[in-house]
Amino acid sequence: MANIYDYPKYYDIAFSYRDTAEEAAVMQRAIDLYSYIPVKTILEVACGHSPHLQDMLRLGYSYCGLDLNPAMLAYAQEKAADLGHNITLFQGDLADFNLPEPVDFAYIMLGSLYVQTTEQLVSHFASAARAIKPGGLYFLDWCIDFSPLTNTRDAWTCRRDEIEVKVRYSTRLLHPAKQHYEETLSALVRDGKQRLHLNHTNIRRAIYPQEFMLAATYLNDFEFVGWWNDWDLSLPLDEVTRGIVRPITILRRR
Repeated sequence: MANIYDYPKYYDIAFSYRDTAEEAAVMQRAIDLYSYIPVKTILEVACGHSPHLQDMLRLGYSYCGLDLNPAMLAYAQEKAADLGHNITLFQGDLADFNLPEPVDFAYIMLGSLYVQTTEQLVSHFASAARAIKPGGLYFLDWCIDFSPLTNTRDAWTCRRDEIEVKVRYSTRLLHPAKQHYEETLSALVRDGKQRLHLNHTNIRRAIYPQEFMLAATYLNDFEFVGWWNDWDLSLPLDEVTRGIVRPITILRRR
């Protein structure tokens, strides 16, 4: 069975339900409110197909992306070329990476902070601290688990032109002490007469709030700015006791 990450066009369609322009506007609002430095260069960690690329370019930023998958990076580069822009992409592991020069702002989307050990988590924030200028922000979407590990299932369908992608997502608890669960993403693609069944399964480590804070702010050079519910900077999580949905967290490089 083919890996969905090797088919970036279909992966792009599978997650096209998001309003990337609105999400870019929230990130811009966060920059306006909390960044201590002017922002010209941005880095998307685990960028994949770079879904916010056009929105960020429209806001006037120079875009850099980091990802492990060469097919995703090639797709993002092609998108930028179609838009008439040059971007900088790096193939690398988010748990341990270095950039030639630090950027002014970094972000990571849809809980893509994939690490399996505490050492990798600490190493990630060390890498991110090297990658961001002092006073710059690190914006994280859905990277913290605010509730215990559980088995979950979800399904949705997205369409673009004549292409339909039916997606199923599930998690299954593997090892509570290691905070590991199996994450499976599968997609049935109908593209004209072509039919494809794409799949990806990996081990994901839950990241809980206090260990997140320890790794980012005590063991590395970030300060905590805040966390909010459902991408709404008027809904701080400290005021939310239930119903946490797609939380965002903002750190600032010391």
